[in-house]
Amino acid sequence: MFAVALLVAGTTMLAVGPAAASGVACGDVVSVDTTLTSDLVDCPDIGLVIGANDITLDLNGHTIDGDGTSPVTCPVQGRVCDVGVDNSAGHDGVTIQGGAIQQFNAGVLVSGGADGNRLRRLTIAQTTSEAILVVDSAHTVIEGNTMTDPGITAVVVLESSDALVTRNAASGSTGYAMFLDADHSVIEHNALDAGEHGFAVGGSGTTVRRNVVSDSGGGIDVNDEASGIRVEENELRRVGDGIIVGVASDTLVRRNVVDAVGGGERGGFGIILDGSVRSTVARNAVHATGNGPAIYVAHLDAASAPRDNHVTHNHATSQHADGILVDPDATGTALSGNVAVNSGDDGIDVDAPGTTLTGNLAAHNHDLGIEAVAGVVDGGGNRAGGNGNPAQCTNISCS
Repeated sequence: MFAVALLVAGTTMLAVGPAAASGVACGDVVSVDTTLTSDLVDCPDIGLVIGANDITLDLNGHTIDGDGTSPVTCPVQGRVCDVGVDNSAGHDGVTIQGGAIQQFNAGVLVSGGADGNRLRRLTIAQTTSEAILVVDSAHTVIEGNTMTDPGITAVVVLESSDALVTRNAASGSTGYAMFLDADHSVIEHNALDAGEHGFAVGGSGTTVRRNVVSDSGGGIDVNDEASGIRVEENELRRVGDGIIVGVASDTLVRRNVVDAVGGGERGGFGIILDGSVRSTVARNAVHATGNGPAIYVAHLDAASAPRDNHVTHNHATSQHADGILVDPDATGTALSGNVAVNSGDDGIDVDAPGTTLTGNLAAHNHDLGIEAVAGVVDGGGNRAGGNGNPAQCTNISCS
């Protein structure tokens, strides 16, 4: 469960009149198009509050600066506090762009049913909880922002739909760098590094593509109960675990590069399907340097075993474990057209009867090429050679 850390006070809303660009001060409500002409420094609570639909707040290269201290209780009844720019009133069509926000609990807040907000070209740093928090909103665009030391999470999108999160950079988060539980959204071309984790994605119909995660504790997690998530063409390098799919359905994991996962005290799974249903793992290149398999159809933490998953045309290598591993209670798994080479144990290890193996190649692995239990289904065309165990394969025919 993801906890949103945000301070909220009682029930009465403060009313502050609209401010002209030349006289904007900390805590003012902005109700017209506004361009900052100077920095706002040491704001003790709120930087600025959005007060109308269809306006642009242009920071114009200036900084909205908090005082770096989160109040124990909010000083204004009925309003969130310690936020750089606050659109918790849910105004539509708002653009916030072009400057820096720093030293608040949250940098920007959009909630209250807001539609069509755009957060662009912001530099957000030294927040306590989140750089950007979007809740109960639709069609939010989060584009071209740089977030450094954002606290727990750089970008959080919850209970929302049709968000676009693109071309952002985030570093130094202490939790997930980006946590999105949103429907029909797109997360693309973002760069995450030096965080505790990378992406966590839930909801339905969301695409995660062409992102880069490096030097972090984790790569991409697909949350339990998610459906129809597409994870495509991402690069994950020097992370603890690469891609983890939980008890989610109809996930597509395709054409990702997962390199140098694990090592030391950091994870070590390349791609893991832990209880997932009807997932397809296709055409990925996975190199695990930790203690886990490169691709693992698993029943570890999940409440139920994985079923009806297809692992096809991947290139898999694990330095210390199997290239591809299927747990004993996985059902309906199909492995086809995979290349498993140079792994520290078996190339492919199938412990689940009923798994179908077709057209796989396993070569130059430390032990067997394909180790299969009795009861696997031999779909034909499997090959093995140059493996450490002269048997090459068990319970399946290999040429």
